[in-house]
Amino acid sequence: MIPLRALPRAFVNIPNYTPNQPITLPEEEYRKFKNVLRLGTGDEVVILPNNGTVVRARLDGKTAIPSEIHQPNTESLIRITLALGISKPDATEDAIRMASELGIAHFILFTARRSVVKWEPSKFEKKLERLKTISREACEVAFRTNLPTFEVLADLSSVLAQHPEALVLSEMDNVQTPFPQITTPTTLVVGPEGGWDPREVALIKNPITLGPRVLRVSTAVANACAMALTPR
Repeated sequence: MIPLRALPRAFVNIPNYTPNQPITLPEEEYRKFKNVLRLGTGDEVVILPNNGTVVRARLDGKTAIPSEIHQPNTESLIRITLALGISKPDATEDAIRMASELGIAHFILFTARRSVVKWEPSKFEKKLERLKTISREACEVAFRTNLPTFEVLADLSSVLAQHPEALVLSEMDNVQTPFPQITTPTTLVVGPEGGWDPREVALIKNPITLGPRVLRVSTAVANACAMALTPR
């Protein structure tokens, strides 16, 4: 029998999934299995209903017929929220991808004063959907069983108003507090490429540092998420 982790897999959001319920594949996932992975009727796949379970199934046309249900412990025991200042598209996408693989539970996107990119209202939904797709694909690769959720807030002030105890990564020279060991649900805040504006610095109550070097946004996100989500 092929190990679960070795099988092709896809998230199919099924509210109130009933065990052994045949699963109708969304067109996008059906095309991925058929055209990209060259799979067809009789081939085994894994369906992730986004409820903490893993369903081993066999394809029957556009339907997946369950054979086993598992509950692997692949999600972090600590709920970590990542508030991310919008950066250039490649940097933002890389950060979302790596944070999703590492186990972030919730994303907050916001525009910082030094954000190079400003999301136009007319393209807002399209950009957010792309990030959700990147996150979902990363979670499939990482064998996660729950997808992160997404939220958009206006600015750093709004983030800190909702999450006053958030830990904010800062490159300011006077920040000496190292990244702490995290044992409870926590919000991490990472700014854009240009760092924090002085008016934003004045809002930050819990600044922390990853060390003396200046890191790319995606590197800082990967480093912070790994440290927050890995037991030490």
